[in-house]
Amino acid sequence: MALKALAFLLLAAPVLADQPAPAPAEREYVDPATLKARAEALRDAVADMSVSNVSIKTRAHGFFDKLPDQQLVVPVGNYRRMDREPVTGKVGSIQGMADEAALRIERWKRTHTEPPPPALEATVAQAVALQKGKSLRYDTEGSLDSNQMGIFQYMRDRLDGGMIKLNERMKNLGILVGDAFTYATVTHEAQHSLDRKAGRLTPEEEIAGEISAFRTQYLWLKLMDPSGERMLTLHGQLKLWALREPDTEVRIALNEAIVYLEHLSDVVATNGKEDELKKLVEKLGYKDGKHEHSDGHDHGRSRDGASPTSA
Repeated sequence: MALKALAFLLLAAPVLADQPAPAPAEREYVDPATLKARAEALRDAVADMSVSNVSIKTRAHGFFDKLPDQQLVVPVGNYRRMDREPVTGKVGSIQGMADEAALRIERWKRTHTEPPPPALEATVAQAVALQKGKSLRYDTEGSLDSNQMGIFQYMRDRLDGGMIKLNERMKNLGILVGDAFTYATVTHEAQHSLDRKAGRLTPEEEIAGEISAFRTQYLWLKLMDPSGERMLTLHGQLKLWALREPDTEVRIALNEAIVYLEHLSDVVATNGKEDELKKLVEKLGYKDGKHEHSDGHDHGRSRDGASPTSA
């Protein structure tokens, strides 16, 4: 009888293979903010002495048991691409830098409630005036050292006039870093021109003059690259390229661009503060009493010259 009863039970039992598979648990898509709110609610319940242990245990099971079936998602609205400098690869030019400066100033005005720093706008306007007066040009004579990207020359007995010369290497530099970054050198030298007109730039006080020029350079870099991402991504891109570049001349040009960006990074690192700017100026080797000013990769290579007395 026992065997017959067992056989009957086996025949009467449902065939498991023929049963439909249980439906998979429905996946829930949850964003970090929602998950955070649920976790905080559970934490608050634990801290609340009026909530029973049974209730806390039930809530905890409800929170943790659901986690395997939840897919963490990030809302598309929170996604932001890293800011990159649009380097076109065209040969740099004085007009190209001027156009880029005007574009960045106008873009700032469209996207910010506060205006660009007045000191920076004045420097940009001075650069335009110097260009129109043919007092901003490339050093076609080759009088600048390879590491000097720019120089401002003036007569000791005059506050007006003065000449900005840019190293012709700036043309190739523009190919690799773009006109906006190379314009940082123009702002530096144009600030010297403004300071000379105001009687603030003298050979005897070169350090003060450099602090003023680097401060304006800092203002430009913060306007064109507020987050610093453009400089960071471009520097990394050039470093990788230089490591893989087989052509010696191209590799040298890449390394010059890398050093130039690293110099600009040092300027940004001062945060425009007087004491930090002074440390940078002294680190680069500037001293009061020089006769000529230069702006380049190695700012410590200021030159003494017999051509018009200048600073």
